[in-house]
Amino acid sequence: MRLILIAMMAIVAGCGSIEPLSERGNYLTFAHGSRESGFKEAYDAAAARCEKKGLVAAPTSSICPDRCVTNFECKPAAK
Repeated sequence: MRLILIAMMAIVAGCGSIEPLSERGNYLTFAHGSRESGFKEAYDAAAARCEKKGLVAAPTSSICPDRCVTNFECKPAAK
């Protein structure tokens, strides 16, 4: 059941702007395509959300069978 929900959200995320599957505090999860352009789109969306909080996006993990799921954390910028 959970996989079906994730798959459906991934399909919907492919239409229009990319939205996170999950957003908890400074942690974001995005579903995206397995090509580099898919990761870049997810990273750009995460970076935009983090920037609104005055933070930067840092990828923490990715799982990529056919469709990728990448986790990001919004962190203070390195000085």
